[in-house]
Amino acid sequence: MKRIIKIFCLVFFAAGLLSCASSAVKYDVSYFSNADVSPVYRISRNGNELFIGGSVHILRETDFPLPVEFDYAYSVSDVLVIETDVDQLQNPEVTQYLLENMYLPDKQTLRTVLSPQTYEMLSQALDEFGMPIMMFETMKPSMVVNVLSTLQIESIGFEQLGVDFYYFDKARAENKPVAFLESVQVQIDTIVSVGEGYEDDYVRYSLQDMGDTNGDIEALVAQWRSGITTNVGAELDEMINDWPLIYKAMITDRHDAWFPQLEQFLASGKTYFVIVGYAHLPGPDGILQHFRSIGCTVEQVAVNAVNK
Repeated sequence: MKRIIKIFCLVFFAAGLLSCASSAVKYDVSYFSNADVSPVYRISRNGNELFIGGSVHILRETDFPLPVEFDYAYSVSDVLVIETDVDQLQNPEVTQYLLENMYLPDKQTLRTVLSPQTYEMLSQALDEFGMPIMMFETMKPSMVVNVLSTLQIESIGFEQLGVDFYYFDKARAENKPVAFLESVQVQIDTIVSVGEGYEDDYVRYSLQDMGDTNGDIEALVAQWRSGITTNVGAELDEMINDWPLIYKAMITDRHDAWFPQLEQFLASGKTYFVIVGYAHLPGPDGILQHFRSIGCTVEQVAVNAVNK
């Protein structure tokens, strides 16, 4: 489960990455219903189409260039859609909202909400990065875990912003319309509420699951590039079984708010390119299954790019 939480949480701790791609490219495009070819999908019904790309929110420099299918979907779209407007983190009101919600209630501290054993485990994990736990004593455990996750993956080279940020900055530079599925406040609410009511179990599990981060992330990125959802699907199944409240907050509640918007995009007559975290695509409650359930054709996009 921890790998998916990393992907979702990192959206709050990054700025923009400027991207420029050549327009002098010819695309040879194919669509596949039952093949693992890319993390970009074409949704179609009644002559309308919508493209959806699965994003890893933070990558390494060596992960660029991105799969060419992203460039193709972006090039044929009228509107780019991403999860939220991260620029709003520069808004003083949003910053204040984050500050008001990322800390424990009065008179509560990490020491009071965690068992002595878990508190010591967390302290040792922070010490490995030269950060004393007292710096975080009044912060919600979910936020501390997210800080640790960020530090850990940055330590193995994941410091470049991911797919959604890449195309967000590209769209702004080219004055392409951009829409958002949810507000920054909604994402903040989701992140800060993770583990509420079972903080000790959540922190202990998260720390134990950070053991092989390097191997986990390597496998995740390799499968993502090829459009393979096996590992992500297994993580979702684990979340459903072991952490149903987290699954509800991170997946089903958000999807319930997204699905009507996505259906409107598809029916609009324009071509939208929607980029969301890769874990939102597969699974019984995922975006792909939703579109299949309402009679849409769902196909993976495969592209060969040739310079003109």
